Amino acid sequence: MSLVESIDHYRYPDEGELHQSKISKFLWFCAGADLQLLKHCPQSERIKEEGIGGVVLATGVLAFLSSSYAFYIVFRDPKISSMITSIMAIAFGFVWALIIFNLDRFIVSSTGHGDGTEKITWEEFTGAIPRLIMALIIGFTLSKPLEIRIMKSELEAIYQQKKDEYIQSRTPIENERYDNEHKIAQDKFDTISADRVRFEKERQELQKNAVQERVDANKEASGKNGNGLAGTGNIYKARMANADNLEAQAKKKAEDIAAWDEQHKDEVNKFKDEINQIDQKHNNNLEEIKTNGEKLNGLVNQIMWAHEAYPVVSWALTLLLLSIEIAPILYKLMIRNGPYHYLTENQREIVAARYAVERKANTISGNYGQQAEIEIFHQAEASLKSSIAHLNSEARLSSQALDQFENLISKDISNNPEKYVQLAPSKKV
Repeated sequence: MSLVESIDHYRYPDEGELHQSKISKFLWFCAGADLQLLKHCPQSERIKEEGIGGVVLATGVLAFLSSSYAFYIVFRDPKISSMITSIMAIAFGFVWALIIFNLDRFIVSSTGHGDGTEKITWEEFTGAIPRLIMALIIGFTLSKPLEIRIMKSELEAIYQQKKDEYIQSRTPIENERYDNEHKIAQDKFDTISADRVRFEKERQELQKNAVQERVDANKEASGKNGNGLAGTGNIYKARMANADNLEAQAKKKAEDIAAWDEQHKDEVNKFKDEINQIDQKHNNNLEEIKTNGEKLNGLVNQIMWAHEAYPVVSWALTLLLLSIEIAPILYKLMIRNGPYHYLTENQREIVAARYAVERKANTISGNYGQQAEIEIFHQAEASLKSSIAHLNSEARLSSQALDQFENLISKDISNNPEKYVQLAPSKKV
């Protein structure tokens, strides 16, 4: 096998195995580097690719930490145990980290080199803008959960204040609503229970007077009332009789109250149910206010509080992570061309030559004479021409065969017409 074929098939001349640690090889994988090409490069080129791979790996790790914490906040629910929430957050965070890692690896590996100088020209920068935008979006997304985790203590204090303000602003409104509904229900019950209230007042008054009559009768018997003479005379007997009469009237009022309770039992129970419903609704609303106050500690609110309370720190952390994210792209634009770059370009040219792909400049008409690179696929064109020639040949041969067949049939018809003409049978009379 020739040297060109060996390189073309990624089977390079045996120059010894690339004895590097598994960590180095993994970092090259993260950078999207070709290990077969690095085999022919000096150690300095390998270190460069390790550095790029390390940044991509670091971004993936940060993505895992950031997204896991964000998902933990999103999935957090008092009804779900902390262990289950943590497992869900880690699982989703790992999947998200793989997505970010793969996307970062693609962005870095697909970013071309600059013009070979350490300066980034305007053309190089504009060409890298789409990748930079993607990197900035990723970096900005990753930075927010990490920000609120770093400022957790400060944000907890803000959250407590916001929650207390929310509860204090909603509770008086709920209490006023409850008092109004309770008063309306109580007024309705007072209206239907006016007779019972009157009976109860009269019973209490009669019972009070009966007790007082017995006290006065006892004073009369002991000589502590009136003329000071002790004994159970007419006055004592009159007072005792009056006390008995009052107690009888009080008992009659108690019976009236019992009769009223029996008659209006359904209405009273309905009123009690209504009051219980009002009380239950009030308790539920207070609990809902408390729950809503606790929900203020969500991911979006924490990000907003961080920007409002600590804008400098928030933007500093954001810019730090953004710089980590876009560093490999800018690095590849301003790095000097090295052996790995030349071998990569050489490999592309060898593969293009192996399959007869030609690239050449072409002037675009009507576009101010701008130059554009076009590709000519000679192997494909040759295959196309061969296919067209083959089809044309088959068409010509088919036409010739049909002509010959037509001549043979024509001669046979002239010599043996009875083979092709069937006489109609004669009719019987």
